[in-house]
Amino acid sequence: MRRKYLEGDIVLDTSVLIEIALASDKGLELVKLIIDEAFTPYTTSLNVIEALYVMCRLFGIEDAEKRIDLIVKSGYFNIVSSDRVGRTAAQCKCLFPLSIVDCHTLALAKEYNIPVLFYRVEKEFKSILGKLKEWVGNEIFFVE
Repeated sequence: MRRKYLEGDIVLDTSVLIEIALASDKGLELVKLIIDEAFTPYTTSLNVIEALYVMCRLFGIEDAEKRIDLIVKSGYFNIVSSDRVGRTAAQCKCLFPLSIVDCHTLALAKEYNIPVLFYRVEKEFKSILGKLKEWVGNEIFFVE
């Protein structure tokens, strides 16, 4: 999976955190790249919370907490308080028909001036991807 965009600092969306927590093939490839310091992952506390509740629905709260705690406590992830990017996320939500969590992800990328990685292009993104890239001021990448 070694792709040129997986270098330097990059914001990870909840969807990518979930792949990592699930230990899917692509999630494990990302973990290896993170451990090898090919790139440095950033995410928001709100993304971590969203990943926790998605994992809870799949596996129950105990297993979800174990999986997400492995990410949080690993020391490899820079987890930025959602409060830090809240105003910019609100601007995003005002401008684009996206979830508030996606807006936090994009706001972090905008404020830190780094690219962002989502797992796949969701339907909400297709018609506005160019405008989103322009607003973020950086690249928006997708694993799939």
